[in-house]
Amino acid sequence: MGKKVIVHVSEVDISLSSGMGRVEYYWKAALENRGYEFIHIGPSEVGPMKHQGLFPRKAWKYYKQLNIRPDALIVHEPAGGYFTNLGIPCFLESHGIERRNWENQLNGLIPLGIRISSRTKLLFPLWRLRGCDQGLRRADKLLLINSEDRDYAMKKYNRSKDDIFVFRNGVNSQEKEIYPVQEEKFTVLFNGTWIERKGTKLLVKAAEMLRDKGYSPLYLLIGSGKDENDVMNDWPADLRPQVQVVSRFKPEEEASFLAKASVFVLPSYFEGQPLSLLQAMSAGKCSITSNCCGQKDIIEHGRTGLLFEPGNAEQLASLIESAIKDRSMAETLGANARQMVSQRSWSSVSDEVATYIINNIRQ
Repeated sequence: MGKKVIVHVSEVDISLSSGMGRVEYYWKAALENRGYEFIHIGPSEVGPMKHQGLFPRKAWKYYKQLNIRPDALIVHEPAGGYFTNLGIPCFLESHGIERRNWENQLNGLIPLGIRISSRTKLLFPLWRLRGCDQGLRRADKLLLINSEDRDYAMKKYNRSKDDIFVFRNGVNSQEKEIYPVQEEKFTVLFNGTWIERKGTKLLVKAAEMLRDKGYSPLYLLIGSGKDENDVMNDWPADLRPQVQVVSRFKPEEEASFLAKASVFVLPSYFEGQPLSLLQAMSAGKCSITSNCCGQKDIIEHGRTGLLFEPGNAEQLASLIESAIKDRSMAETLGANARQMVSQRSWSSVSDEVATYIINNIRQ
């Protein structure tokens, strides 16, 4: 009997250094532990591209050259159009349904900070979303990242709930007790790219509201991906002394930033299932985040964190204020969060995905 093989197609390289790459790293390990050979087709395999839209076709050509018939295919959403309907079980992997994201942008539900040109409105659905749509309609099973995406796929693509698996992301286990707050000054931690979709303007607006009420917490902004001056320009001059920016950091440095945080804040308008949120919860931090996407699947308001309606700066400011005024409450929520995610090791959540895939190969 030949070796069991799964081919995985994704436009990111498998690596612990990126969010999506990390998820796929652990999926690979889980399936290999079950005896499968895991063949990845990504950017390193297909080679340089003049345009991102060329990846699905180049990945398809690479796959054909392998001249194999795998037991199953796991295909990231944009390449779905090329790899479905082949008579091979196909699992469509999405880290946030792109059509839903696009529609929310057009409807103004996700602020971009830039105007979408007529050319983009015409071409993006053709070179990007068409393949996503085909895969989401035709794949045997869907691996989706949150309940909002599941509900959207059922309505938009007429998919059965039985054909959808909402997977969980994991956390890097923390052996120590809850991180102590090492500074007396109340510190708000934001970990993410400094773009409007992540709710950056909302955070600044909430900070202004808190200032007007006499509060002056520190704002620690890490992983911004932008120079400090570019980030500071978005803050009022009188608040800048309270802001610290860390454009980039190494994974092993994350713990030191969490140790300084009194609360973790993620005011994003659109996410998949944020790894930064899960890591903050694992560190025992009270997390304040928007009531949407993967966040609302993870956080139980008032027990494992605090939720506010997306775009509502007044609610965000009020929740930060409540944590400032009642630190014991924030610590309790953080402790509950830590307990809740304690069973989310990468090996356990990835084994859930492996079990689902293998069980559906055998059907």
